[in-house]
Amino acid sequence: MPADLGYYTLSVPDIDRAAAFYGPLLGWEFRRERDTYLHVTNTAVPMGFVAGEPSAQPNLYYHVADIDRAVEQVRELGGSTGEVFSGRSGRGCSCTDDQGAQISLWQPAPGFG
Repeated sequence: MPADLGYYTLSVPDIDRAAAFYGPLLGWEFRRERDTYLHVTNTAVPMGFVAGEPSAQPNLYYHVADIDRAVEQVRELGGSTGEVFSGRSGRGCSCTDDQGAQISLWQPAPGFG
């Protein structure tokens, strides 16, 4: 089965200001997951805001059934990976393909994605 976009994040310096801007503009509703993360609760493709340096592009997370196997496969295919991280929404990993392009993989927790 091909992997679809499963989640994305936007990096912003202040997640509360982002909520105040995007909530009224796009009708988004939010749930605070932690001090540095705000989940958007009412979008077709799950997303959220992460506190950090602002980015020009969103960070895309591709849905995978088994994050450990997907990370292993990235390495087998000549790419590299960061550490697998876990959160309330599931497990993920930042990866770089064999040409230097960066993507992220995400295995959702039950009830997410």
